[in-house]
Amino acid sequence: MLTGKTSTRAFSYRKNWISTCKTHTGTLQNTYTKKNTLEMSQYTVLAENAAIEKPVLDDRKYRMLKLTRNDLHVLIISDPATDKSGAALDVNVGSFADKKYGVPGLAHFCEHLLFMGTQKYPEENEYASFLAQNLGHSNAYTAAEHTNYYFEVGASHLKGALDRFAQFFISPLFSTSCKDREIRAVDSENKKNLQNDLWRMYQLEKLTSNPKHPFNGFSTGNLATLHDEPTSRGVNVRDVLLQFYREQYLANLMSLVILGAEPLDELTACAVDMFSMVPNAALPRPNYDGEVVYAPEQLGKLLKAKLIMDTNKLELSFMIPDDMEQHWQTKPGQYYSHLLGHESKGSLCFHLKEKNWITSLSAGNMKVCQGNSLFMVEAELTPEGLHNWQDIVVHVFEYLKLVHSHEPQEWIWKEVSDMSRIDFRFKQKLATSQTVLRMSNNLYKFAEGASIPPASLLNHTVLTDFDANKIKRYGSFLVPTNFRASLTSQLFEGLPLTEKWYGSEYALEEIPEKLAETIKSVSLNDHFHMAAPNRFIPEDFTVFGKKTDRPLGHPYLLSDTNKHETWYKQDDTFEVPKGYISLNIHTPTLGETVEAAVLGHLWTDMLDDDLNDVKYYAELVGLHCSIYQGRRSVTVKVGGYNDKLPAFLQKILECLIAFHPKQDRFESIKYKLAQDFKNFGYSTPYSQIGARFMQLFNDKTYTVEDKLEYIKKTQFEDLRAFSQSQLWSEGVFVQTLIHGNFEYSTARDVHDSIERIFGPTESVALTKEKAREIVKFESHTLAAAENSRYEIELGDANNINSCIEYYVQIGKLGAENTKLRVLTDLLGVMIHEPCFNQLRTKEQLGYVVFSGYRQNRSEFGFRILIQSERSCEYLEYRIVEFFKKFKAAHLGEHLTEDAFEKFKSALKVKKLTKLKNLNEECSRFWNAINDGFYDFEQKANDVDVLENITRSEFLSFFDHYLDFTNKGKPPILSVYLKSQKVPAFNGEKALSAAIFNFIYEHDLDVNSDAVDKILGQNEGNTEQAISEIIAAAKESGESSHDWSDIQQKFTAHVTERASAPVPAKYPEGTLILSEADFKKTHAKAGYPSPVKDLALFYYPHEDAHL
Repeated sequence: MLTGKTSTRAFSYRKNWISTCKTHTGTLQNTYTKKNTLEMSQYTVLAENAAIEKPVLDDRKYRMLKLTRNDLHVLIISDPATDKSGAALDVNVGSFADKKYGVPGLAHFCEHLLFMGTQKYPEENEYASFLAQNLGHSNAYTAAEHTNYYFEVGASHLKGALDRFAQFFISPLFSTSCKDREIRAVDSENKKNLQNDLWRMYQLEKLTSNPKHPFNGFSTGNLATLHDEPTSRGVNVRDVLLQFYREQYLANLMSLVILGAEPLDELTACAVDMFSMVPNAALPRPNYDGEVVYAPEQLGKLLKAKLIMDTNKLELSFMIPDDMEQHWQTKPGQYYSHLLGHESKGSLCFHLKEKNWITSLSAGNMKVCQGNSLFMVEAELTPEGLHNWQDIVVHVFEYLKLVHSHEPQEWIWKEVSDMSRIDFRFKQKLATSQTVLRMSNNLYKFAEGASIPPASLLNHTVLTDFDANKIKRYGSFLVPTNFRASLTSQLFEGLPLTEKWYGSEYALEEIPEKLAETIKSVSLNDHFHMAAPNRFIPEDFTVFGKKTDRPLGHPYLLSDTNKHETWYKQDDTFEVPKGYISLNIHTPTLGETVEAAVLGHLWTDMLDDDLNDVKYYAELVGLHCSIYQGRRSVTVKVGGYNDKLPAFLQKILECLIAFHPKQDRFESIKYKLAQDFKNFGYSTPYSQIGARFMQLFNDKTYTVEDKLEYIKKTQFEDLRAFSQSQLWSEGVFVQTLIHGNFEYSTARDVHDSIERIFGPTESVALTKEKAREIVKFESHTLAAAENSRYEIELGDANNINSCIEYYVQIGKLGAENTKLRVLTDLLGVMIHEPCFNQLRTKEQLGYVVFSGYRQNRSEFGFRILIQSERSCEYLEYRIVEFFKKFKAAHLGEHLTEDAFEKFKSALKVKKLTKLKNLNEECSRFWNAINDGFYDFEQKANDVDVLENITRSEFLSFFDHYLDFTNKGKPPILSVYLKSQKVPAFNGEKALSAAIFNFIYEHDLDVNSDAVDKILGQNEGNTEQAISEIIAAAKESGESSHDWSDIQQKFTAHVTERASAPVPAKYPEGTLILSEADFKKTHAKAGYPSPVKDLALFYYPHEDAHL
């Protein structure tokens, strides 16, 4: 489903499609020079706060300006209430520039290497360390025409972060040693995606596009493009990088956004002071108007490709050789995406689902670059749909025939326009990092001469001008002579071609001649008709609650019986006409066995499918509904504009209680669910391992393999019997949270309505004790000093990445262990940057490295997760060595009282981070209900505990639970997700790793640049290299070593580890034979219990408790 938005398909990789539009000439209104404490010549204001239309809830102040010295465009955002500040700088150059320099992946490589030190701040991790100490984070991405860098930090530390950030664009080092490591990091990032169908198809689309267009290329880069191939040509890639940076990283091609708590003038002064030195050459923005993405000879083609996952897809791409930014007030593409992506009766999607040919359909405009867009229609196919793909193409053009046969309907456009205005009017704040990232990426659209005036920098998403001619012009491109198709499936065999970078098997053919002729002269199809007017469009935007200085930190309990537990809170913070109602409809039957879990999942999926028509109309106007199987429950969540939300929920629940599955949709829904189970094993290892961890620990959870085995033999009669005789047979207990812009009387009405609807299920009434029992869930626990290992072989036989989660169990969740849990959280703040810096940046173990607090249903602990080409055994070895070294390198005398207080302050800021919108608060409350602890104010309570934690207490905590040099170890579990194709790790790679590992493990004070130089000069002479490394370490003045035997130890270590990278003691831990065996042999940790008596939450009205 998609309307009026970019199609959501592989545009999970949409960062690679982000692009800019052509710069247009025109007259800029209301441009003037700002006079304040800065010299009037230092910048020019393009739009001041008073001229910028804002959402009614937006109390931030804005100023868009251009620096005089270097033409840098800047947006200043002042938000006195923010607790997080940040900035983003977008460079209007990306991977499209690679071709000019002859190095695929060059722009992406520059993004990686830029962060590795500057002249003013030469330490390569100084920026990351500063952010980590001040509860900040940073990231960057490379797109087709943009490279974007952004950070977020505690509000009081903006200037320090901003100064460090600015230096990346003034005087980066691009050091030689970092160069080689970051090439490997890029290579690791690329290998992470080699088995990802989205990336594989994206590359095939590029490969088969117009060779003259920069879209046709390989944008990520890898070891071959950034090292091997340039070296073979005698090219030093660092020299090329420096040329690229000098020629492309120019201020007039950049857009900067700064958000802080300071006033506009103070933030403006920061921008002028810190960024005026960014160099500029006044070069024009990149322009690719000369070529189209698909030339005429690339249209009329069928691209077939074999997928990794068990998925069948059909995609039609129409070339739109026009710059849609010019039509921002009409947005003609949204008219067609609204209609072709519609899912109501009479729509293309509805008809194809009725035929059981598709499981989903989306449609939307996708901008490739200035002057080039694609309108895409994508369907996910059933096996029957794959067989009938040509008929699906015909139906697409039949529906287009219907749309083209009518003049553009203003009422349809107006519905889209009205919702765009409503959504803008009541738009809530985003997090700081999201705000600066999005605004910087779009800022070029509002520069002088661009098509959108600066005053519209916030409201440019609103449709304001109906223009039938522009809509018809857009539609003129949606014709049989202007499209190409792709058909992809895991089932394809014998495809003749292989793509170079990802190894995808594919074929490029002409659209079958008969199909090409048929679609040129299709007739109107009686099954299709235009969408009906939407009855769910909200009309009443009255806000009932008022913002208070001391908002309530928890919901009230309205009902606590054997039938219903109802929670309610009227919004007192955000003043938005929205609300959320969430229900867990518990029954003892659901999830009790793997069979019941699968049947419950099938039942909820079929219900969701049956409700699609009503849900879709609601979705279009901001009413969202999700229905899924929870833990022993059917979970229903609705949210959006509250005007019609209670009525919408009532309609959903009435359909739910009366629903019985229909056989005509059973096979399609079963097929899709089985696909999901199977494809889980093909997802990236790091995204699987968390679920594997939870399936091991948590009671009443089942592996996807067990669920897949059962669903294969499930018949419709099994589901019918489950629905009619089992689902509600043992009674129902409903948990509800009503939250948002609802008066108390409305909450009572919702509660009463739910009780009426579920009355017929009470033939078997639950006792209150039984009701409480079915909402409680527990996990199994590791025994004291246990060390275990759980190994799973990765389902994708061709994925070279393995993944490990190394988990140290620390304590049981509950109020009695609050201090221990906060100490674990504090460790996460301290260890984050050193862990990433050592295991990812220095040791280059893999692109994905996580560390931090981890919990299951009953226990909590600390984990390190790594996805890597290295074996799981090697990763465990390096994690253990990191833990051993962490204390010596970062605690003890290194952790001063001042540093400790800074880490405490960072955690405090994190826990007290203000909620940005109503949905965030609702999620916090709902999670507290779901986990069984009802600890609604946990974060504030944690801060009270944190304030009193001392440095000595923290050091004692670390010694007791995480000092692996001590004899006693805490309970440890290593989860291995093992590749079936672990690449060889030997030769120079193993030798270099052994040398650097010894240096790290023995605290030799010699920098990596010097080591790299020594190794290069002594290739093949390891002993000499070791001698020179030791000599360099001695020269540093380090005196704590016994140099008499260090040479012998060093040589012995390198000799052994170069041939056997993993010490013989690994893997550690007792092997767990299966998930079932683990649960049989490990005790349960006990049920969660409320942190306080629920009676304390009763609504204060004496007649309120129902």
